[in-house]
Amino acid sequence: MKLQKLLLIAVLCLFSAAFNKSYAQQLLLAPEVVTGKLPNGFTYYVQKNSNQKKRVTLYLANKVGSILETEEQRGLAHFMEHMSFKGSTHFPAATLVDFLEKTGVRFGADLNAYTSFDETVYQLPIPIDNPEMLNKGLQVIRDWAAEAILDPIEIDKERGVVLEEKRLRNGAQQRIQQQIFPYMVNHSRYAERDPIGTEEVLKNFKPETILSFYKDWYRPDLQAIIVVGDVDVKDMVQRIQKLFSDLKAPAAPKPRPDYKIELSGKNQFLAVTDKEVQGTSMQIMIKHPHKKLLTHADYLDYIKKNLFNQVLAARFQSISQKNASRYIGVAVGLAPLMANVEAFSANISARPGELEKGFATFWTEISKIKNQGFTAAELDLAKMQYLNGMQAMANEADKKQSAQFAQEYVRHFIQGNAIPGIAKEAALTEAYLPTISLGHINQLAKQYIIDVNRDVIIVAPETAKASLPDEQQVNAWFEKYETVVTPTASANEEKAAQAIAKIPMIAVSPVKGKVISTTKINELNITELKLSNGVKVILKPTTFKNDEISFTAFSPGGTSIYSDADFQTASNATSLIVEGGVGDFNSETLRQKLSGKQAGVSPFIGERIEGISGYSSVKDLETALQLTYLYFTEPRKDTAAFNATISRARATLANPVNTPEKLFSDTLNAVLSNYHLRRKSAELADLEKVNLDRAFEIYKDRFSDASDFTFIIVGNFDLAKIKPLLVQYLGSLPALGRKESAKDLGINIPSGVIKKTVYGGSEDKATVQLIISGDYQYSEANNLQLQAIKQVLELRMLERLREKEGGVYSPGVSLNVSHTPKTRYAFGISFGCSPANVEMLIAAVWEEIAKIKAEGALPEDLAKFIAEKKVGLKNSLETNGFWLNYLSNQYQEQLDPKEILHYNKNLEGLNSAQLKTAINTYLDSKNYIRVVLMPEGQQLIK
Repeated sequence: MKLQKLLLIAVLCLFSAAFNKSYAQQLLLAPEVVTGKLPNGFTYYVQKNSNQKKRVTLYLANKVGSILETEEQRGLAHFMEHMSFKGSTHFPAATLVDFLEKTGVRFGADLNAYTSFDETVYQLPIPIDNPEMLNKGLQVIRDWAAEAILDPIEIDKERGVVLEEKRLRNGAQQRIQQQIFPYMVNHSRYAERDPIGTEEVLKNFKPETILSFYKDWYRPDLQAIIVVGDVDVKDMVQRIQKLFSDLKAPAAPKPRPDYKIELSGKNQFLAVTDKEVQGTSMQIMIKHPHKKLLTHADYLDYIKKNLFNQVLAARFQSISQKNASRYIGVAVGLAPLMANVEAFSANISARPGELEKGFATFWTEISKIKNQGFTAAELDLAKMQYLNGMQAMANEADKKQSAQFAQEYVRHFIQGNAIPGIAKEAALTEAYLPTISLGHINQLAKQYIIDVNRDVIIVAPETAKASLPDEQQVNAWFEKYETVVTPTASANEEKAAQAIAKIPMIAVSPVKGKVISTTKINELNITELKLSNGVKVILKPTTFKNDEISFTAFSPGGTSIYSDADFQTASNATSLIVEGGVGDFNSETLRQKLSGKQAGVSPFIGERIEGISGYSSVKDLETALQLTYLYFTEPRKDTAAFNATISRARATLANPVNTPEKLFSDTLNAVLSNYHLRRKSAELADLEKVNLDRAFEIYKDRFSDASDFTFIIVGNFDLAKIKPLLVQYLGSLPALGRKESAKDLGINIPSGVIKKTVYGGSEDKATVQLIISGDYQYSEANNLQLQAIKQVLELRMLERLREKEGGVYSPGVSLNVSHTPKTRYAFGISFGCSPANVEMLIAAVWEEIAKIKAEGALPEDLAKFIAEKKVGLKNSLETNGFWLNYLSNQYQEQLDPKEILHYNKNLEGLNSAQLKTAINTYLDSKNYIRVVLMPEGQQLIK
């Protein structure tokens, strides 16, 4: 007997050892990427991605950020990022951006970079239809790595740009962040190294100071090139070896410090007030050491934390929907914080004057979770959702964008976290999920929600300062609401979950309709169906994604057909219906019913249309169509959900937003709409106009007649298989045969010249918005001309306001065109700047407009526009999102869907003479609006 026991113990020990060895196994880098290190320490990652033909994404990752700056260099890591675009050995001055724009690469949108505390990363996606572009792209990366030209003249020109970037950040959020951030990072070095830097350094540093930073830290042992795209991997590795092997490190390189955030065990408290803060919130952060994701055991912990976050979020979502909370909202979960620290964090948005009550609701529930734990039903739901989400990502592995891969390899290089690849992650998830018990998840609550290394930060309006609790009071709250609960069985919850699973989505199967006509548009691979109830269905099958189907539906009418008295109720009707659920399910049970499915549907009522937006996987399309049917035929009127929604909205609006940005936005909207009632911001009094019964009536009215609805469905579906579902769930929708149209509300941009200046805020910054608008003849050719003018304006404004004047960081140019109710266009030119420079910069805008009206667009500007649009269209045509939006617009506006076939031909037909005529037609200085935001107490300098 003893021998048998000893043998059993030995077997168990061997099993345990093997089990532990498996968990200790290191996670390998994804097999699809080839990586290596050159003798000089330079790292490379190369992966072929056939998903994007003739496209390559290049990244240069540097383990260099603001944390490495000396006091004299504060802000220069970020400044160095700017200077990398201002001239290098092979691309002097501004020729780099100019060259890339001519190939269709957009500065800012495609070509870009960012600087953080620990890294600087450069991004360069390029088309390689011309093979020479690949060599050029690699040379750009090489120049960024070691051959920047830090010209003192260019440095001085860029000072103004970076200072304006810094100015744009100034405001209430930045003032609050400056006080909070040192506490978040425990007053470590991170607290003193904001990447944007200090004004004193940015204004006064000497060129040799930034050169010293560049030489110290831009070196091969701290750099990696990442290449993902339509490349030959072996050839690419050889190119990298040839081009980057001669990068030289300093003779005596400085050690790269690895700065940490110390966890002392002490708790911290801070209360911050600001006159521009809207409401009171409390942030709780309980900090813990953060481990890198390296082994199988680490990945198991990663899954556990994700499941914990899911069940936690679901629990608090349920509380909010039941109106059981005394807060407006709460966000809570486990996540990495910074450097070597992760945190259990919660942010509680309190109702006015009810911070303690909001905290009490939150902390009482947290205490229940710590002591009683979650239920098996909650965990089962989370597991199902998690596995489904992971499988969905695995299904799309071969459709992943190159930039997504590149960003993962940046994390691998900078942070050292394992990137095993989605196939391995899916396999690990399937293997480990069954091993995770309720006890594992409940243990995380006990492990992470503790009373050491806890920060409590309160942010409130200045008017609430006298009523805020101090640290002693808040500590007393933690004790007061620490509820001890005896664990109880979760049998009831499990039975309820099982019961919900058994309820059919639709109680009685609807009577099928019929397809009465079919039209093909072969050039676009589109099929148009007309169903017996009048519903029109536009089908565009694609293979851009393996497991994605998206759809939208629309019908004319919207809120426009209702009176101003009904406007608030009509515009909120769909959100109130969604909160109530649909069919036999309230919002909570519907969430549970849909767990494990990739399907979602949202009804909407816009100003001129009402409709449905939805998505699904291939296998869950029927579920999405069933939901669609229910939203048409069985909406729910839930008084409790209505009261909860209105209560949260009332609490939010009780403290009006008092920021200068809100003042500016409200003024701009009022002026642009000619002060129309339906364009003003929601106020507390507006809530009193929202009536549940009337909302239900309006909703049912909008969705009681499907006969004039058009559905657009795009994605990976089979026409033969989808048709039976369409006649079952769309062909059976109610039809009254009404012919409706939206009403013209007369909301138009006023003509003439209007100038408005508003004053708000204490920061030394101004915001300028210029709108040039008018009527025009809507056509594909005219729209292209307007788009070309927009791009010319973008280039001219960037060159003049940023590069020449150094007075702005990022001037914006927008274009809005409308086909209904009237054909109109509107250009917007916007920028932030010093209040002292407002008039000078506005004058510069008009000077540039006058110049392009007199001289026309530069030939190279037109060439850049054509190149960008061709590249953009080529990429867009391979996405479901583009086709859904394009077809929806064409059918809504009753335009020919085949217009897209002529796009490139029309592009190539654009010439300088046409564009000059269009510029003089559309940039009418007799028809513009100017709105300026100035700080309080400052006057415009003429």
